[in-house]
Amino acid sequence: MDIKRMTARVASIEEVVNGKFIKKIGFESNYILTMYGRKISRARVMGVIVDIYKSADNKYAAVTLDDSSDTLRAKVFVNITMFDNFKVGDLIDMVGKVREYNGEIYLIPEILRKCNANNEILRMLELKKVHIEQMDKIRKLRSLQKQSSDLAELKVLGSKSGIIEEDVEGILEADELIQEDTEEKTQESSEVKDKILDLIDKIDEGSGAEYQKILSQAGVKEDKVDGAIQELLEEGVCFEPKAGMIKKL
Repeated sequence: MDIKRMTARVASIEEVVNGKFIKKIGFESNYILTMYGRKISRARVMGVIVDIYKSADNKYAAVTLDDSSDTLRAKVFVNITMFDNFKVGDLIDMVGKVREYNGEIYLIPEILRKCNANNEILRMLELKKVHIEQMDKIRKLRSLQKQSSDLAELKVLGSKSGIIEEDVEGILEADELIQEDTEEKTQESSEVKDKILDLIDKIDEGSGAEYQKILSQAGVKEDKVDGAIQELLEEGVCFEPKAGMIKKL
């Protein structure tokens, strides 16, 4: 059985770390599915080294890259000397295999080299071109979906429009994940709002419930509490009799 080596795909660090890691079985390569529907098994990223770490026993090393969109770690567990010629502040072009552990997406580096500011400008232009081309593929596929919803037929139609099978699959898979994520967030928001309404009933002694008491008893992150309260106010379910107080209508 021939094992196809996945092509390294140029990406921003933000696209890589915000992708969903897909673990495959057998000889198929694991990959991340990005928000743009790109499947990336081997990523090519460029960034400035902001941190270097080596373990005391010399069995592990990691560098952290920053490309201004986000940060990403590259880890080595055997050949840690591959980082010896680099230092904090160096601009690095890196190709590596995408991996995930404990929710962190990172790279196992295969190739890395120092770059200069001109390389960085060229990479920014390349990333812009990639983004434009991918958005064009998404628009074309949206149009093709009006003709057919069958995956096999969409692949054929996509091929005629210059969209490879991998991108057809990735875009459709990303759509499903976005929909699932939206549904999960909607359900979570509904549950938080119900919890807040219950707390208001419990805390309110006539003049409303103090925001700080709601926050301390909700057991939910502050940004989610704030978002839920804002929705309740906009929906007209609650109002603010005065600053810092929330009351049900």
